[in-house]
Amino acid sequence: MQSVYRVRGGFGVSGDRRSFLARIVVAGSGLIGAGLAGLVGLVAAPRKQNADERWRTAIKPGQTPSSFPHTAVLTERHEDGWYQTRRQTVVFIDKQGDQLTAMSATCSHLGCHVKWEAGANQFKCPCHGGTYDRAGNVVSGPPPRPLDKLQVRVNPQTSAIEVEL
Repeated sequence: MQSVYRVRGGFGVSGDRRSFLARIVVAGSGLIGAGLAGLVGLVAAPRKQNADERWRTAIKPGQTPSSFPHTAVLTERHEDGWYQTRRQTVVFIDKQGDQLTAMSATCSHLGCHVKWEAGANQFKCPCHGGTYDRAGNVVSGPPPRPLDKLQVRVNPQTSAIEVEL
């Protein structure tokens, strides 16, 4: 049976109901597929990170601390899809002669922040009593391993002391 569909504006569309619905389904599927492909490509594409983006300035040029180890708070921006967050990481910068070292201020036991105690010449965890020597090695207490070592450099262009996160 041949039928005619009336659409606003008076145009006549001939054909049966099944072919009309089939065309609607095919067109809709194509639009949905194209939209999903674009969305997957946007989300799944890895963000290219410049190698220098991993380095954070710990000590600005001309602001050499009067004593070491120096505590620095580094801020890193993290993008996860549509969410952008900022995370602060506390690190210690130490200088023995011309040798620079950097280590995390996070206790290896349960993640508390350790503090430098100059009088005792040790890092101490106030929560569980863990102690570390100046190099970050465990002296006593529950920490299972030394403080995490971080890469440190003097930026050749700016002379700033930078730590890699």
